[in-house]
Amino acid sequence: MSLSKDKIEKLAPDQASLGAALKLMRPVTWPTLGRDAGATLLWGECQGSGATPYRVIVSVDDLGYKCTCPSRKFPCKHALAVMWMHCETPERLVPGASPDWVADWLARRRPKSSGVRAPSSSKGGGSMAEAHAEAMEQKPADPRAMARAEAQRARLREEREASVLAGLDDLDRWIVDQLNLGLAAFAQRAASSTKTLSTRLVDAKAQGLAGRVEALAADAFRVPEQMRSDLVFERLAALSLISAAYRNQDRLTPPLCADVRRVTSWTTRREELLADVEAPRVAGDWIVAATRSEVQPDKLRRLETWLLQARPGPPVVTVLIDYVPVSGGPSASPFVPGETFTGEVVFYPSATPLRGQLAARTATQNPIVWPRLPEGLGAALATYEQALSRQPWLESWPLGADGLHLERLAGCRLGLADADALALPLDPAQDDAATALLGLESISALFTWDGRFATLLAAETPIGRWHEDGA
Repeated sequence: MSLSKDKIEKLAPDQASLGAALKLMRPVTWPTLGRDAGATLLWGECQGSGATPYRVIVSVDDLGYKCTCPSRKFPCKHALAVMWMHCETPERLVPGASPDWVADWLARRRPKSSGVRAPSSSKGGGSMAEAHAEAMEQKPADPRAMARAEAQRARLREEREASVLAGLDDLDRWIVDQLNLGLAAFAQRAASSTKTLSTRLVDAKAQGLAGRVEALAADAFRVPEQMRSDLVFERLAALSLISAAYRNQDRLTPPLCADVRRVTSWTTRREELLADVEAPRVAGDWIVAATRSEVQPDKLRRLETWLLQARPGPPVVTVLIDYVPVSGGPSASPFVPGETFTGEVVFYPSATPLRGQLAARTATQNPIVWPRLPEGLGAALATYEQALSRQPWLESWPLGADGLHLERLAGCRLGLADADALALPLDPAQDDAATALLGLESISALFTWDGRFATLLAAETPIGRWHEDGA
């Protein structure tokens, strides 16, 4: 397959990515650029803002690519730049033997998950990477080494499980202590108390629960004083429920078991999720409803991108989540609220699937319109109750409804209301941004609901579309 500039332009996820790729053409940016003898495999190292260069690989034959950068645009600007240099200045890609990291990628490509095959080698015409990959496939594995490695992994898993269970013991004792001391004064002691337990849970490798505990102190002050005791009690009950569920995983359904392990500490790598043939997948047209950026107590920035599928009926929503170190400087979602694309989302196994990973993305061929959502808040709240029954420790859930309007509630607070006089108070932090929607009728809104406040993500209104942009 030949590679042309026209083909690269069509392959780019958007014009911004192509423009960013062209800015990377300076030779000083690429300490390493190479290709195999047949120019079917390209590679390079691009020096970014960090100490370690990004490593880029492109297979010309099937347009497969790999880059170590954290971008969620596919292909990223680094892969596009290597392709463009191959077309415009091929002399910059020096022929030669491929580095080990290139050969390793080529050997690990999976036809079942990628849908393509790695270039096949032939006598006299194959690359060093292909020969190395073939040799790796033919080399028999050492059974004793494999057994030792598996035993080591099993031992580490057992040690981690024991550590998490010890952390849960600390959590249970802490919850009882808070109830004995009384929740009325919890806000006064929350900062020091939650910090101490959070540190213990991190040491116990239960980082997910540590984050929930540490967030409790801040969340208690985000609600009116008369609501604090109820909120703290509900959060403590949820933590106790998670602790009990973790100890009784053998009695849970597989999706709920995946939920409790994920909320406690265990993670699934992106590559593992995309290769999981049983993971739920949804393909179609998507609207970027909202982006959020929040600095966590562990000095990581949590980047959320909320996507809404453009189709009639109950809303299909997913959230893409990335974590980047705060020390790396300002970071934002690579998506812009309001943009649209066609793609496939792979959801993490869950009793209430929501978080996902973008497996594929292409430009939209036709205009994407806002989906027709269920009428009124009653159906939306029923959906929330169903989600809560499937995963009782949910903190919030995305809902969608048509026929809404924004009005002033008691205390001059803004709220979402429908024709049946149902109303949900809006998060006070959104009062200023959402004021522009006052007086508009027939609003179609996507929002999250936590049982106390609604947080608008996006809305289709008679005068245009409104999006939350927390970048």
